[in-house]
Amino acid sequence: METMQFIRHFLAGDHPALEPTYKKWGTRLIERVYAPEYTDFDKLPESGAAMLICNHVSYADGPIIAAGAKRPVRFVIYEPIYRLPVVHHFMKVNRAIPIYPTRDKVRRALDDIAEGLEAGDLICIFPEGQLTMTGGLGRFRPGIESILQKNPVPVYPMALTGLWGSILSRKHDGKLRRFWPFGNLKMPVRAICGDPINGKDAHVNLLQETVLRLKYKVQ
Repeated sequence: METMQFIRHFLAGDHPALEPTYKKWGTRLIERVYAPEYTDFDKLPESGAAMLICNHVSYADGPIIAAGAKRPVRFVIYEPIYRLPVVHHFMKVNRAIPIYPTRDKVRRALDDIAEGLEAGDLICIFPEGQLTMTGGLGRFRPGIESILQKNPVPVYPMALTGLWGSILSRKHDGKLRRFWPFGNLKMPVRAICGDPINGKDAHVNLLQETVLRLKYKVQ
């Protein structure tokens, strides 16, 4: 009976042991595939609500950030990716928040983010709204301001470097060379966390400038 209950909870993605277990094994996987170097991640609060913002270079960005954080991080993720088979299970276990550019779904995502922040969660959003196509930092979208107007929590800016050109980036979209060298194993990846910004002061231009400075700091 207990085994059947575990299987049901596992398939539903709501067993309480799954999130810490997946975080543990996800961290090990990241350390196998990449050579991550984390700077100032100890600045992240051990408890309480906060927002993380970061440049968006590859599909591995979220797992790399999650591996460097001591506590669970909830990610705001593009809904078609959230719904992919297998991926959906892990997204559900890790309480990711799907978003899609329609009025109803954006409103629902904003409500879910607000609910998470009110519950004291650590939520990460990539304000560019999409993976970079050039390796540079794209324009931040103003939705982050709507979130912070309702819940002015501390914002921790982050920057990632070393992922541009990897299989999971978009540098070689549609080209066979993206698969060489296979897997880009043990790529040196750097992630840096900046000082927190008061949510009441965190307008989109300030956030973009801060992430840009961090990005060049770690290159």
